[in-house]
Amino acid sequence: MTDVNEEIAEQYLKIVKHWFYVGDISFQVPRNYSNIDILTYDPKRKKYYDLEVKFRSAASVTNCNADALWLADQFQKYKNEREKKIGEYTHGKKSVKVLVTTFKMMGKSKEKRRQMEERFRKTMKKLGFDSEVWYFDEMIPSLVKHVETSGRYNTQLLQTIRMLKIYKAT
Repeated sequence: MTDVNEEIAEQYLKIVKHWFYVGDISFQVPRNYSNIDILTYDPKRKKYYDLEVKFRSAASVTNCNADALWLADQFQKYKNEREKKIGEYTHGKKSVKVLVTTFKMMGKSKEKRRQMEERFRKTMKKLGFDSEVWYFDEMIPSLVKHVETSGRYNTQLLQTIRMLKIYKAT
């Protein structure tokens, strides 16, 4: 079963961006398994994106250097195994690494978020990755806007959004 935060990201990719995606791709690591939260493909730009979903409603990172390393470690840990598994889907093409999180987690102020994003991107570049940061705070309103009060929605999340929009209108 997909985590609700990953489900929000998947439906955003599908409904808003119109990208293809595969969720929860398991791969073997020493003595265990890990997973890629979402691997997605933008057909217009012909680019792959490897999404790591980190939703924190209350926690906030505080140390730009240490926390940027912790966030980058999500992609760095088991890098070889992760990239090998991604290559099975991308036919060896590189993917942009995307951290999907909240404004609160990256810092309450815009300046703090800018600093964290910059540090994260620099850290990722040193590891050999292109990277981006996406925010639920922007994704969720965009997804809600794209869900109509009529039509067919096949997920509990989209059906719930539709229902809430219907009841808000009454």
